[in-house]
Amino acid sequence: MRDGMKHGLTLLWVAALTVGWPAGAADGKKNLPEGWFVTESAPQLYEAGLDTQGACEGNRSAFLRSLQPTPTGYGTFMQAFGAGAFRGKRLRFSAMLRTEDIHGWAGLWMRVEGEEPKEPLAFDNMQSRALVGTTGCKRHEVVLDVPPEAKAIMAGLMLSGTGRAWIGAVRFEVVDASVPVTNLIADRPPPRTDRPTGRIGAVWFNRGQVEGSNYRSLLQPDGSWKDNFANVLTVSGNEVRGTVGKQPVRLTLKTGGPSTLIEGQVGAESVFIELGARKLVMKSGIHKRELVREDERPREDGTCIRYRAGEGLASYSDFLDVCGEALSKKPPLVPLALAFLQNGFRPVAAVMPQLTPRVAPKDPLSTPPPR
Repeated sequence: MRDGMKHGLTLLWVAALTVGWPAGAADGKKNLPEGWFVTESAPQLYEAGLDTQGACEGNRSAFLRSLQPTPTGYGTFMQAFGAGAFRGKRLRFSAMLRTEDIHGWAGLWMRVEGEEPKEPLAFDNMQSRALVGTTGCKRHEVVLDVPPEAKAIMAGLMLSGTGRAWIGAVRFEVVDASVPVTNLIADRPPPRTDRPTGRIGAVWFNRGQVEGSNYRSLLQPDGSWKDNFANVLTVSGNEVRGTVGKQPVRLTLKTGGPSTLIEGQVGAESVFIELGARKLVMKSGIHKRELVREDERPREDGTCIRYRAGEGLASYSDFLDVCGEALSKKPPLVPLALAFLQNGFRPVAAVMPQLTPRVAPKDPLSTPPPR
């Protein structure tokens, strides 16, 4: 058994009781695995079902698909369970996924909650590695630390926009510290001795480095920036050029005015970011995050502003913290651009219901796993 699994293993296999049914069939939800259910941003946008055709592993899988022709919302196929068996441990949620004609994006997600549902303790939805279009079978994962104060864990498959995604061979595994976390809302400094001076979401930076959970870019002696994926960026005046994620980048940054502006190209997509005193707008292709300042939240040490999606998305709406030198009139240009790009242009948080969780992840084919 691999070292990352030596502290224990819990398997959850998605069950298949029937072949998929026509959209909107009244008895469809009766055939979902026990403990799994669908939530969505608006009624009648998505449905889930069980499929015995073309499973990535074994002979059964579940699917989540859109019921509308245009990408107007999102849906999740999920379950929730008590955090007691996993407190103080690192939990990996993985599954075999494949997609078909996704216009928008899809991915696994997991959320760890404490006493305050509005403020999750840990969260990841594969935002930075989302699945789009048609993709073949592959195992994907999210990994989160479960703090001692955790109360509940939610996990599942998310689809934003249109198309269809399949999930199967689901696993919940306790892993050791050698497996890196993928937490999108990590609130800890990078593992370096020099103090960061800015933060956007879970990405920290200063004038010589940029640090995320699985990302690092460092200033080189020649003035260029090189990351741990061999991408290189250079800056000339207020223009940043090079590659990020193996895609060509050309961005112009304007700072010092009432708003900080970042405009240009990343790959084939036009990019526009505007950070203002009251609003943050991030656009790339069909993706857009438009967040407003959350005045009632106290700043972290007086240096952070939280920007959150509108009230219509309730307490689980998308938000992004902007801190320290990211708010200054003269921020370091390459670190600022990288920090925004690493956070991405797809909304992070999903609206989740208030739930009374079970004790452990539910396996529809057997009794709950041992604690």
